[in-house]
Amino acid sequence: MAGTAAIKKAVTCENCSLDNLCIPKGLSQTEVESLGEIVNRNTIRQKGEALYHAGSAFKGIIALRSGSAKLLGVDRNGNEIVVDFMLPGELLGFDGLSTQFHQCTAIALETVNYCRLPAQQIELLAGTIPSLSQILLQRSGEQFDSQIQRMMLMRRTAEERVACFIVQVSERLKARGYAELEFRLSMSREDIGSYLCIAHETVSRIMHHFQTLGLIEVRSRQLKIVNKKGLLALYSE
Repeated sequence: MAGTAAIKKAVTCENCSLDNLCIPKGLSQTEVESLGEIVNRNTIRQKGEALYHAGSAFKGIIALRSGSAKLLGVDRNGNEIVVDFMLPGELLGFDGLSTQFHQCTAIALETVNYCRLPAQQIELLAGTIPSLSQILLQRSGEQFDSQIQRMMLMRRTAEERVACFIVQVSERLKARGYAELEFRLSMSREDIGSYLCIAHETVSRIMHHFQTLGLIEVRSRQLKIVNKKGLLALYSE
């Protein structure tokens, strides 16, 4: 009986809580069932472990079910830089789609559970689910838009960058059904600094300043937004 109950409770594409954020959004019930038959689920990586490495063969599109990850790239001088942070419900792996080899390394920031749509099945499945290609194109486009926004952010002051980063994390968590005003920053100050192209000491100093202004409260990596409008005002024109 216990085994039967466990099977009934198993998470599938049809009953996953991330269905409005992941690949199934926009698919019909029949299409979601077809997708669910080939998706590899419940792959676990612990903090610090890689989901994939730069230069490794593209094995498919990954959807984070829980936990968060960072994407690392390498500049011309061989220095690692944080390209992006990924939250539950977001897709990653697009950096390997065009060349079939990943351009970045994806590292778990905490314990993560993810699903994978196998590479060899994407083209085949797209033939039976015409809207799948459009959905994957839309998701990759969203990440491209995010990178454009990041480049525009680099023109701002350090304080504006940190304020914008905090608000963006808040909004992304809100869209995924999590608390928007109090959350844990799984990324280190060094990672945030790398992403925003400022020193990690500057990140810590600015967060302390924001706390002094009554905009946020910080306890280790736990962050509470006290005045979201105030943060928005720091970088909104």
